[in-house]
Amino acid sequence: MYLLKEFEFEASEIAKIVSGKLIGEDIVVNTIKNLGEQTEGSIILCYPKFKEKLTKIEDKCLVFCNDETVIENNNLSYIICDNPKFAFFDFINNYIVTETSYSNMEIISKSSENYPDVDFGYNVKINKNVVISPKTKIGSNVIIGNNVVIRSNVVIGNDVIIKDNSVIGSEGFGFVKSGDEIIHIPQLGHIKIGDNVIIGSCCTIEKPALGNTIIENSVKIDDLVQIGHNQRIGEGTLITTGFKGIGGSIIGKNCFIGMGVTIVNKQASIGDNCFIGAG
Repeated sequence: MYLLKEFEFEASEIAKIVSGKLIGEDIVVNTIKNLGEQTEGSIILCYPKFKEKLTKIEDKCLVFCNDETVIENNNLSYIICDNPKFAFFDFINNYIVTETSYSNMEIISKSSENYPDVDFGYNVKINKNVVISPKTKIGSNVIIGNNVVIRSNVVIGNDVIIKDNSVIGSEGFGFVKSGDEIIHIPQLGHIKIGDNVIIGSCCTIEKPALGNTIIENSVKIDDLVQIGHNQRIGEGTLITTGFKGIGGSIIGKNCFIGMGVTIVNKQASIGDNCFIGAG
């Protein structure tokens, strides 16, 4: 979704932008490279555990790092930050990349003949083969990828990205058995998605029979994730690929959920600021 723009910055300019401290020569940089693949005028990010690789660099480069990463190499200038990874990518996002657009994108503000009875905000970008059911509300500056399906009783906030092939409002696995008879439970509930949420490709957000499935503000969801019916995901939580959550479970704010995690108890409640490893 992003393309690197042509750019040229002095190291001192970048240090001022990211509120970092410049150590070394005020060099001019014009490209972003991975550590080990750098060329003259590169900006690179280096973690302390990889600082020995800096000794081998023979080109003039600018390194984002913290104090403990700095080594003596006259070819290198440093921008020292408390959180160099955040500063590095924040600079990239705001100054040297542009977002690419899909072909045949429809841009909607407030209403669309293709999606009657859907309440849109402003500057909603919709790609090919998208299905949006009536009685749905979508906020402003939302981007919806190819082949996305959004069912009824869904409210989506502002600045949300939904990537290709995801389903918002798929039915939860609802059946009830009596003797040999099995009947389907109609899913009549709602889904509420906050602002600044990212939902990856091939995800499902399940609608409950009753009540709400809630994804709070600034949640980021990786590809191939299943959010169960009546589940609540707290603000600022990161969920990586392969997660499956049973209906009714709760994840708090600012959590990190590793790859392949499964919640199998609907009474499970994970607090705020928790880190759960892969598997």
